[in-house]
Amino acid sequence: MLKKIVFMGTPFFAVPILKSLYQNGYSVSVVYTQPPQKSQRGQKINKSPIQGISETLKIEYRTPNSLKNNKEEYNYFKELDADIAIVVAYGQIIPNEYLSLVKKGFINIHASLLPKWRGAAPIQRSIMNLEKETGISIMRIGEKLDTGPVCNFYKIEIMSNDNTETISEKLSALAAEKILDNIDEILEGKTEFKEQNHDEASMQLKLKKQKVK
Repeated sequence: MLKKIVFMGTPFFAVPILKSLYQNGYSVSVVYTQPPQKSQRGQKINKSPIQGISETLKIEYRTPNSLKNNKEEYNYFKELDADIAIVVAYGQIIPNEYLSLVKKGFINIHASLLPKWRGAAPIQRSIMNLEKETGISIMRIGEKLDTGPVCNFYKIEIMSNDNTETISEKLSALAAEKILDNIDEILEGKTEFKEQNHDEASMQLKLKKQKVK
């Protein structure tokens, strides 16, 4: 019996992971992504990369402005009766009331070695702080941002010629491969999730864009 999977993501980083699930026969019931954004001059509407690939693969997608206090979306999500939700840089906080609507929980692929660099821009923070390695953490979403228990870490070395783009590409490809090693184990209840060491946490807010003078 096919399992019902919800995928939630927005940027290019998330695209290889969704493609990997689809190409390996996993049934993605619906995709959630951020709504299209107007360009700076308002002349063009830009779809998210995940919306684009969802249209190409003919997967149903939804683009709510917010899940919070959204009764229609809550009821839709509840009716899905999903087995698992895979979250990759979705760009919205999942409200607590949603967390119990999925049998095996919301599984987040985070682009750092938690508890280091929780929050936004973990790849940029790793580079800015001259880290020697980074990686992805596969974790269960809890009530507070990036604090949930982790089942697996996968590391890569940060090379001297790496930048945000190259690290992002490496981690995205790594996640696309490793989610296949984890999803069946999680669905079958064979995965052990371990609490993070919260005393070692580093939390960063979203990086601000610099204005050009």
